[in-house]
Amino acid sequence: MSLQYIIDAYNIINHPQFNHCARKSQNIQSSLADFIRLNRLSGSIKNKVILVFDGYPPHGQMPEDEGLLCVFSRMIEADEVIKRIVEESGQPRNIIVVSDDKEVQSAVRYLSAKISGVEDFICGKKSERKLDSICRQRQDDKISYSKMQAINAELRKKWLE
Repeated sequence: MSLQYIIDAYNIINHPQFNHCARKSQNIQSSLADFIRLNRLSGSIKNKVILVFDGYPPHGQMPEDEGLLCVFSRMIEADEVIKRIVEESGQPRNIIVVSDDKEVQSAVRYLSAKISGVEDFICGKKSERKLDSICRQRQDDKISYSKMQAINAELRKKWLE
């Protein structure tokens, strides 16, 4: 049984882990598609992924990949497109919606789809998937209090004196 992931794309784009890991690119859609593919966030290659973006598609090359589709909401909100996709699906129990929006989560849960927050999707906290390198990187980014004080003292010295 393959799953279908419907992803509120801007929720992931605005997540700190994506910003840290994504390449600086003109095409954010390609960066997001690469991020999902390279980190195997959707699990099996048999699972389908739909990235739902607000607005209109950009001019230029869109990521083309078997099992990955980019959808643009155009004049309506991406949240409404996500709800419609789940509602029109023949098997909502095989759908996992990735969004931090509480209204979207509530609506798709009512339609019998599963939900995942962005943090859980990326770091795999509630699932069997583990992206140890990404999640460890997040912990490594933290600095000690003494190191922070030393940096602040150095900046004070440079800027205020």
